[in-house]
Amino acid sequence: MTTAEIHRIWADFDVTVDGQHGIVIHSGMTIRGYNVFSGRGMSIIYWFYFTDNSPIPGGLPEYTDVAGNACTAEDFVPPYTASTYDDFRVFLPYEALKFDRVGYLEAHCNLGIYEGDVLVERRERVLVFGVTRAGGYHQSQASPPKETPRSQPPPSSPKGQYQEGDIWTQLGIPKNASKQQKKRMLTEQYNSYRARVNHPDLNKRQEAERMLVVIAKARQSL
Repeated sequence: MTTAEIHRIWADFDVTVDGQHGIVIHSGMTIRGYNVFSGRGMSIIYWFYFTDNSPIPGGLPEYTDVAGNACTAEDFVPPYTASTYDDFRVFLPYEALKFDRVGYLEAHCNLGIYEGDVLVERRERVLVFGVTRAGGYHQSQASPPKETPRSQPPPSSPKGQYQEGDIWTQLGIPKNASKQQKKRMLTEQYNSYRARVNHPDLNKRQEAERMLVVIAKARQSL
């Protein structure tokens, strides 16, 4: 019987593949007990959910399951009875995640590995990520839980004009602070602004969403 063991899940952000901007999800895994003469291929599939576990609707037909929800998949054929993949990559464009709310949201994805139509392994919440939408998609992070979001500059900052010095000035963090000091202050500010994204005051919500993007950019520069 074929089995699958997941060792690690991680992601890269702001990746462009065939002109599409999105996330590359990486997995380290081992497939055991595979019959190389069976002719059956295998698939790894990720499904995407809001934090209340409701599925995220699909925004692109090729990244949508039969129920109309967002997913991404990659087929493969293990070359041996026992095969280890150190870095198996699956791409997801940001446009494949369809949501109407403008602002910041948190979500997660579940993982399934199949041999033909037989489920071999299933894992939930293998990756937690955030997305910020403001007139378009500006991803904030795809990472394991408890990481700090990362993002592109906010829409008001033209590409190529968003300088590192501006980031630290906006955050009130000395540019000559050590890397560890900057990380600590960024974590403190992230926790503070993250708590405000659902504030009843619209102005405070918008400020929090904007500052989360700035904090994310600052973390990228580190």
